[in-house]
Amino acid sequence: MFLGVLRIVPMQGIARQCSCKWGRGLDSSGYRDRPTWRGSGAGAVDAALAAALAACGFAPARDGPADLLVADMRGKTDDLPREIAGHAGDGLLICDSAWLDLAHPIPPGITHALLAPFADDALRLQLRLIHGQLAARHGMAPDLHARIADFAAAGEGALHAMLIGLRRMPAVNATYGTAVGDAALEAMEQRLERQAARLSAGSALTLRLSGGDFLIAYAMAEERLGWQVMAERMLRVVSEPLDVAGHRLRLTARAALAVAREGEGPVSLLDRLSAGLAQARESAADPVRWADRQSDHAPQSGYRLEQDIVQAIERDEITVLFQPQFAVETGRITGAEALARWQHPQYGEIGAGTLFALADKADFTRALSRHIRQRAMQHAARWTGPLAPLRLSLNVTAEDLGEKGFARRELAMLAEAGFSPRRLTLEMTEQALVPDLKRAAARFAALREAGVRIAVDDFGTGYSSLLYLKRLPLDYLKLDHAMTRDIGGAEADRIIVRSVIAMAKALNLKVIAEGVESDAQLAALRAEGCDYFQGFLRGRAMEAEVFAEFAQGELG
Repeated sequence: MFLGVLRIVPMQGIARQCSCKWGRGLDSSGYRDRPTWRGSGAGAVDAALAAALAACGFAPARDGPADLLVADMRGKTDDLPREIAGHAGDGLLICDSAWLDLAHPIPPGITHALLAPFADDALRLQLRLIHGQLAARHGMAPDLHARIADFAAAGEGALHAMLIGLRRMPAVNATYGTAVGDAALEAMEQRLERQAARLSAGSALTLRLSGGDFLIAYAMAEERLGWQVMAERMLRVVSEPLDVAGHRLRLTARAALAVAREGEGPVSLLDRLSAGLAQARESAADPVRWADRQSDHAPQSGYRLEQDIVQAIERDEITVLFQPQFAVETGRITGAEALARWQHPQYGEIGAGTLFALADKADFTRALSRHIRQRAMQHAARWTGPLAPLRLSLNVTAEDLGEKGFARRELAMLAEAGFSPRRLTLEMTEQALVPDLKRAAARFAALREAGVRIAVDDFGTGYSSLLYLKRLPLDYLKLDHAMTRDIGGAEADRIIVRSVIAMAKALNLKVIAEGVESDAQLAALRAEGCDYFQGFLRGRAMEAEVFAEFAQGELG
């Protein structure tokens, strides 16, 4: 069951934005080494909850007031301890529905709440949000903004800024452990700082923000092209092998660029960069994106959106759409790929790329991915009668594969939904597969034994394609839209696609082309022997009910 949030006080500012550490920590009277917590009442906080608090940066209060008072009322019937009403800091209530049904009064000292049962990921996310709120309240976010403002005021010329976001850090943590992930972030910070200093003659500001995000700023006469070239050089530096704790890692990144407008403050600048980075993460072809947001309706801060994901599932804002897939030779509909959309109450529709980028930063990717697959299976289980032969394609993440028992849980989810494994295809992108091919191969093999088919998505956009073909039990290759976009006219693109299809055929793999938008593209794919396609030419992503009607018409 996912997180039940009774009340969340919104964060003020951005959590863990600068590279400075908790120099003295935080309690209600000042700084020590970490924000503190204390259990309320006579009942002791269980070991699992204490461990989660420690993992999220909290230390038990030994004397004096605590920053966070924790009231764990699971399995209890009595009222909240009196000390909560007089608590001046934050208060976290953890209870079950039985306790709520008794209509206990909730005093002002409670600022956050969790309804049991909940997943470990949900608990950690809630604690991180509280930690971030404390950080912002006690000056960390203003410190970041002040540093940017001071740097801009001291420089000559327009402030140029880039926000670089590392990819695959959750996969690194899942594969090698968080200690290696933290060491990788520190090494990358030093690498970027050295490169920025070299390219700017020592005049650039480099800051590590939340997770794997880094801000680089430089004041100069406005030079968009030069700033873009610098960003591309920085991304090349990111992609160079990184040796950490005996492991050789290869990371990639996306970047958003902006030139500060006249009178624009750090908050607005960071908002634009955050929105631009979210767009860059959605694009396989454009790793560098200018954050020239024109619409006032665009999300004001990707960082602020992170906390909204906690409640989005329960509010049923995250829905599943289905994009139809067709046989190239006959044009007959064969199935659909499930895609996520977030209908945000303020910002409107948010696509899957931005959604997962935000979930990644909030450490909520696994729970979100599982929710989407579960919803898609439930919808597809209603494909009966003429729709019974249709296949369902679902995306899985590196975090999914890194979870012990993933194959067993996936099959159990299929059984609960009443959808046959033989009608399911699981898709994994090349970039997500990189961390641990051996583990991926073993878990995919277990699923294939039950009838599930396996596809590599976005084939041709990564750097280990041939290795995947050799080591993974595959059934399909999906050609990324960047490979098929110009196949109808550009001879070089056609030769590349022809070679990939020929290789797939030699390995007894079927080929699915994405992003087919014209008859010329489809004709070229047919001539080269592609098996299936999807794209706007025949059908956009649709809501479940609309897709069912569409498929009925296609098959009828």
